[in-house]
Amino acid sequence: MNPALWGGISALGLGTADFMARFSSRGIGHASALFGMLAAGWLILTVWYFATSPGLVTSWAGWHYVVLNGIATTVMTLLLYQGLARGPIAVVAPIVASHPVLVVAVAVLLGAQPTLLQWLGMAVTIVGVVTVAKFAHEEPGLETLPPSHLRTTIIIALGSSVAYAALVLAGQKAVPIYGDFQTLWFGRMVSLAALTVFFCARREAPSLPLRWWPFLFLQGLCDAGGYLALFSGSYGTGAEIAAVTASTFGAVTVILARFILREHVTVAQWFGIALVFAGVVALSWPA
Repeated sequence: MNPALWGGISALGLGTADFMARFSSRGIGHASALFGMLAAGWLILTVWYFATSPGLVTSWAGWHYVVLNGIATTVMTLLLYQGLARGPIAVVAPIVASHPVLVVAVAVLLGAQPTLLQWLGMAVTIVGVVTVAKFAHEEPGLETLPPSHLRTTIIIALGSSVAYAALVLAGQKAVPIYGDFQTLWFGRMVSLAALTVFFCARREAPSLPLRWWPFLFLQGLCDAGGYLALFSGSYGTGAEIAAVTASTFGAVTVILARFILREHVTVAQWFGIALVFAGVVALSWPA
């Protein structure tokens, strides 16, 4: 399948999982919601493994990529949730969504040569993602916060963007060795271990009421499916295109919020969504 199409499927899964995270994070806390989602996703992947018995690759050649992917996933999501909680969203979201710029920059440094149309598609897609986030409705009262609040939020968002690029690049390196499924499965184990260390450092346990588990399982399924699609698009050439297309998950979240929660979407945001899908079409066009 075309890398851009894999990226589009990834965007649907990740965008839906992020939309669901708005509810779980508010219900049980950001860190607990992340732990529950990761645990649920790993359990689903484990059941799938034993049901299909694909066999495991025991090579140690790329173990460091898997470890980096798992740790980066935990760091990225924790920082993203923290940044969105602090606000303003119009500052955090565009910075985090700009991570494909780092992915493409590294890919070009390593020798990738996208076509002119693909370069245009990447540019249009990123502009669309940034436009959707830039014109998102801001929470009231932010004008009363001190300047240091905004500076700290920007630093947090930058850290999340760098971590996002790291998890994508590490995953793309691990997939040719272990396959998309095993990379995600082992990466989730590392993420859970890293998050466990996080809770131990804070001397607290995750809050996971039983009534939230069905919701967390569905959220974990969407999240794991999104990353599995992203890694599936990482075989061979065009891996950076899959990463850029997958970054449109923010537009998916906005659309879900508009039609399910009836949240206001500005004309500028609709324009950004149109740019996103125009970019996806350009990226999907045969070279």
